[in-house]
Amino acid sequence: MDPVPLEPTAADRARWARYREYLAFWEGRQWPDRPRPGETRLVLNYARALVRKVTSVLFSRPVRYSVPESAAAERYLAQLAGESDWHGLDYAAALDAAVLGDAAFKVTWDQERRRPRVTAVDPAQLVVASRPDDVREVVALAHEYPLTLGAVEQVFGLKLPALGPEGWVTVREEWTAEGYRLLVGGQVVHDGPNPYGWIPYVLVPNSPIPGDVWGESDLADLIDICREINRRMTVLSRILQVSGNPIVVLENVTASEGIRAEEGAIWELPEGSRAYLLDMLSGGGVALHLEYVRLLFQVLHDLAEVPRAAFGDHGRDLSGAALELELQPLVHKVERKRRAWERALRQRAWRVLDLAERFGGAEFHGVRAVELVWGPTLPVDDERAARVQVALVGAGIRSRLTAARELGALDPEAELQRVEAERAAGL
Repeated sequence: MDPVPLEPTAADRARWARYREYLAFWEGRQWPDRPRPGETRLVLNYARALVRKVTSVLFSRPVRYSVPESAAAERYLAQLAGESDWHGLDYAAALDAAVLGDAAFKVTWDQERRRPRVTAVDPAQLVVASRPDDVREVVALAHEYPLTLGAVEQVFGLKLPALGPEGWVTVREEWTAEGYRLLVGGQVVHDGPNPYGWIPYVLVPNSPIPGDVWGESDLADLIDICREINRRMTVLSRILQVSGNPIVVLENVTASEGIRAEEGAIWELPEGSRAYLLDMLSGGGVALHLEYVRLLFQVLHDLAEVPRAAFGDHGRDLSGAALELELQPLVHKVERKRRAWERALRQRAWRVLDLAERFGGAEFHGVRAVELVWGPTLPVDDERAARVQVALVGAGIRSRLTAARELGALDPEAELQRVEAERAAGL
């Protein structure tokens, strides 16, 4: 295998810096500077709530795989997805993509279990090279990550001396469609042809950036507005805290010993002096703060494309059509995300089918074309949906197989076979 010219560039280092910034923000480290001694700051992590909401809608139900040309391939994907919990894997990867801007999967053959293995990969460990005329097509990839010596032996079957502190070593995998090189601790331990014939990684850009293989985080537009909400809510909290602990203002008094704003307190003041409590809530100042905070939340929901109605709070009675119209920004955002995910999940599925047929002895007759069946974006009335499918089948517009798939059958062909068997048996 010829050397893979894959060393981190300035763009890669900038991407990794963004990952660190977005991850820190997601975890709640949202103030740009450190607090002063004794200073209290609020962090209202709306960014996390909004990202989780969109991701929950994106993967509202497990994605199902339809292979019209091969029922066996469809059943195999359904079985493997259930046994390996692809739904949980996809949801976790979608959170990564929404926060960092990117996610990635690795698809390899597990010789011990005799089946494909799909794992999530940290995109900060990847460096890729693309075709000059198509940045989305990866032609070379390097994956660098730390492993303990025990893990190296378990994964690669290699027994090595301690090459790093505390028994950790750096593993680097370099892939092209033609070759595969493995380096452990900087030493080449394998260099030969690619056993798969394709690069076993699938990249998932969250919001694809034009002219780039990588994507953009959902947090990119929310950081400034979330920080301003934190600042305004902190100021409002301080005002309310002070108003709950009144400040005594004394005029023409030289000493203040014994003067406390307590229930039943009696003050003796010199002649010509006066005392009163400072009312920080007078003059409508708090109302102005609240109005500004409401405006900030409106901007936040607009930028996130997640209306308040998505949280069950629309403030008024709406018809079903009106509610769907109000949720259109969220629907459009999820549809954009699904376009990027469809390409990635199709690539992952055909890699799985290729491995199963070439190494596992499965018979799919070379079929690799896979269609995705997504869960509903908006809540669905199952009874109404069933009536619609029955009407379409009765009118000859839709097949029973498609109807069963649309209604959520994990294996629609097997389900229809059971129906026919029960009908033949007079059940």
